Amino acid sequence: MRSLRTILGGAAVAALAVAAAPFTAHASETVPSVPKAEVSIQADGRLHAYYDFDYRNECGSWSGDASNWGECKNTAASLWNMRYPGSLDDVWVYYNSGYSGAGRGVYNGAGLPNLTQWSFGPGGAGAGQALYHNIASHKFVNLP
Repeated sequence: MRSLRTILGGAAVAALAVAAAPFTAHASETVPSVPKAEVSIQADGRLHAYYDFDYRNECGSWSGDASNWGECKNTAASLWNMRYPGSLDDVWVYYNSGYSGAGRGVYNGAGLPNLTQWSFGPGGAGAGQALYHNIASHKFVNLP
């Protein structure tokens, strides 16, 4: 009986640790699938935003931080981080202009073909909202 309590206690502690772990706002590390004609696409040092799903109809791209996405603000349906590997190759997107509001990290090389499937992390305006049509600014960072 004591062993059973120890096992159940350990399982409860493990479950609590997972539930209480701080939310890390990172997008999938999967690289977007691309049609065979585009397989030669490689890192170009930029973050790309698209009006449509599946990386169609590019709205804009940036090689540096952008405190206001201009005409791309709150219009992106897909996103692809094509930074060169190295320091500051990940990106943190923000709900508001001026690097404010809730945020979400996107690793280098990661593509998000459908931003309705990803949401902002906790804290600030836009917390928990889908990234779809809600990104207003970004900074390049080093994610853990």
